Amino acid sequence: TIQKKDGTTLEQTVLPGADLVVTVGEEVRKDEPITTNPNVGGFGQAEKEVILQDMNRVYAFCAFSFSIFLSQLSFVLKKK
Repeated sequence: TIQKKDGTTLEQTVLPGADLVVTVGEEVRKDEPITTNPNVGGFGQAEKEVILQDMNRVYAFCAFSFSIFLSQLSFVLKKK
């Protein structure tokens, strides 16, 4: 549980496998990491971004994005 400066509390869940790097009573700023895993946890971090933890997923995502780019490019050039 994290207590904000205005006194309200916020509960931040930390997934298994991540080690906390903060201690009780320590002051944390927004977007400051609170775990050793850069993909998990951070005070005020929203879970909106794509998290790719395996390099094979990164390569697959890049290949997928590049294939979408090529297909859109071919559709535009075909129309002319």
